[in-house]
Amino acid sequence: MKKIFVTGGSGFVGQHLILMLIEQGYEVNALARSAKAVQIVEQLGATAIKGDLNDANALASGVKGCSSVFHLAASVDFFASEKQLQKLHVEATALLLSAAKDANVKKFIYLSAASVIMNGKPITNADETFISDNIIDGYSRTKLQAEKLVLKENTPNFQTVSIRPPLIWGKGDPNTLAGIIDAVEKGTMQLIGGGKHRFVTCHVINVCHALILAEQSEKSGGKAYFITDGETRVFRDFIKKYVGTQGITVPDKSVSLAMAKTVASIMEFVWKTFRLKGHPPLYKGLVNALGLEFITNDTKARREIGYKTFVTIEQGLEMMKD
Repeated sequence: MKKIFVTGGSGFVGQHLILMLIEQGYEVNALARSAKAVQIVEQLGATAIKGDLNDANALASGVKGCSSVFHLAASVDFFASEKQLQKLHVEATALLLSAAKDANVKKFIYLSAASVIMNGKPITNADETFISDNIIDGYSRTKLQAEKLVLKENTPNFQTVSIRPPLIWGKGDPNTLAGIIDAVEKGTMQLIGGGKHRFVTCHVINVCHALILAEQSEKSGGKAYFITDGETRVFRDFIKKYVGTQGITVPDKSVSLAMAKTVASIMEFVWKTFRLKGHPPLYKGLVNALGLEFITNDTKARREIGYKTFVTIEQGLEMMKD
C-alpha cells in the first residue's frame, strides 16, 4: 500500500482528493493546522499530522515513510499582495520540498493554477509554452514562484509535477460560488462586459483525477500541465447555471470592462491606503480572473498522463442539485 502525504487536505480540493486516494487503496497522512481540520481529515479516513506549512517538524513527520506528496495548501486570494502570500506559497513550498527529499519521497505533485499565465489581456488556446509578461496579482505571482521551485527540483529519483487548473468548481466550492451568491444577496453583482467572454473551468473531481494520474505517470517529471473540463463556456451562461443550482438568480446587471478596471483600481487604492478590512467589491485581480476571455489547452495532459474529462460540465451541474 502506497503512503501519501497531503497538504490542504481539509480544503475543497483536498477533501475530494483524500476520498479518492483512499478509495484507490492509498494510505494518507494529511497536514492539519486546527482542531477542525484534524476532525475533517480524520473523518475522511486520513491520519492527521498536526501543524502548519511552516512547521518543519510537522512536515518531517508527515512525509516519513511516504512515496509521494500532494501539495495543495494555498490561499486563493487575488487581492492579497505578493508580500502577504510569500511565506505561505513560496517559503512553505521550499520547506516541504526539502523535507520530502530528506525522506526519500519519490514524487511531488504541486497544485498550481492556470492564472500563472494571466497578463491582463484576453488569452485564447494557450498551452504550457505561454509565458505571461504581466502578472498583476500576488496570488498568481507567488504560485508561479512556487511552481518554479518545484519543477527545478525534478530528478530521476525525485520527480516533481505541476498541475494547472483554471477556475475549480463543484459542490462545496467556498470561493467562486460563495462569493457570487454573497454579491447577489448584497446587490453588488454585475457581469463584466455582460459576461459574454468565453472561458474554461475544471470540476473538482477532474482536478483530483489529474493529480492522481500525474502521481502515477512515469512521463510527468519536471513538467507543468494545464487541465480543463474539455470545453469552453460563455461566462454569463455558466455562472447563471452554476449559481442557479442553489436557487439563486444572477441579475442581468452589467458593467463595461473599461469601467470595471477603473472602479477596481480606485477601490483597491482606497482599501490599501486606508487599510480597510476585507476585500473591496471589485479589484484588479478579480477583473483579470473573471472578466476576460481565458482559454487554456490541455492536450499535453491528455496525451502524456492519460487525463480525460471524467465529469462533464452538465454532469457537474446536475451533481450540484443533489
